[in-house]
Amino acid sequence: RYQLILFFFLLIGIVLTVSGFYIDWQLRRVIEKEIAQKLTAIAELAAERARTSQVLNLQPGDESSRTAKNLAEDLHVFTQNDAISRLLIIDREHRVYFDSEKALAIGSEYFRLRFDAAEIEQVFHDGQARASKLFEDRHGRAFKAAYAGLFKNGTAPALVCVEGSAAGLLAVQETRSILLTLGIIAAVIALFFELFISRQITKPIEKLKLAAESITRGEYGQKIEISGNSEVAFLSQTIDDMRQAIAQRHQQQQMMLAGIAHEIRNPLGGIELFASLLQKKLDGDPKASAEKILSEVQHLKKIITDFLEYAKPAAPQKQAVPRREAVQNVRELLSAAHPQISWQIASDPALRISIDPDQLRRILNNLLQNACEALGDRPGGR
Repeated sequence: RYQLILFFFLLIGIVLTVSGFYIDWQLRRVIEKEIAQKLTAIAELAAERARTSQVLNLQPGDESSRTAKNLAEDLHVFTQNDAISRLLIIDREHRVYFDSEKALAIGSEYFRLRFDAAEIEQVFHDGQARASKLFEDRHGRAFKAAYAGLFKNGTAPALVCVEGSAAGLLAVQETRSILLTLGIIAAVIALFFELFISRQITKPIEKLKLAAESITRGEYGQKIEISGNSEVAFLSQTIDDMRQAIAQRHQQQQMMLAGIAHEIRNPLGGIELFASLLQKKLDGDPKASAEKILSEVQHLKKIITDFLEYAKPAAPQKQAVPRREAVQNVRELLSAAHPQISWQIASDPALRISIDPDQLRRILNNLLQNACEALGDRPGGR
């Protein structure tokens, strides 16, 4: 279940993340393209307006000249546009003819243009207006620039540079926040949905697991109930058929064992009776042989009893049995038959276990009897 939840959660997370990045990229691309088109159009209009002026005749120190003032008035309509933050006219070496902010003197170099050297060179080369890449100013605000050639006699000795704020990209940041919020909400909803779905998928499998464990323990009475047309339902029906077959075969084996045990027990009773009579009438070696027959008959009767107990197992009647006492009782029974063996019982007399005392006695008797027989008649056995 947890693997299913993790798989679906990761899958949805990857889909949402990729979708978010894709939407963010597309929004930035569209808005940047729109800003670039707008700035380029303004730069071309400004270049057309400045083409009729005497801007190229300006020399260093002419900032207060009539030509400079007339040029500023002609371009004032562009600098008042909210989309424009700065308008400049520059030559090929990035030297300034006009600066709307009046921050640069005529003839000085505008060093920022070095970042747009490729775009500027292309404008001078083919005369097509172009926009630069997106930049950030020293305050971290995004802006973009566009360049258009200022043609004189078919050539472009200078160009107009228009810088504009890319504040429209703030919408992308807001959209990004919205997408993040929606992604978190979708992930939470998906998590609850995954919990429900995984529960529906794994619940029948858990039932099958518990049923298989019960069959492994020899409990064949509980029916497996999983309905539907799924593969799990088919598997559950197959396992239930197997359970019924095993239960039926087990019952048949128990009946067969019980029948065999009873068939063997009857002649054993006769053998035991006649061997007992022979033991009373005989002396010497024949009597020892009769005693041997009785001993073997008792052993066979014990085996038959075990068969019957397997065929008809009784429910355990549990009691609080002292563990040391249970071992001590079995030791007393075995010590007479195996006097050469010494016993050391290491068990706290206060310890008790919840168990059927008769079953415990048989278990300990079988185990310790095997141990005694393994030691044999060797002296020093422990």
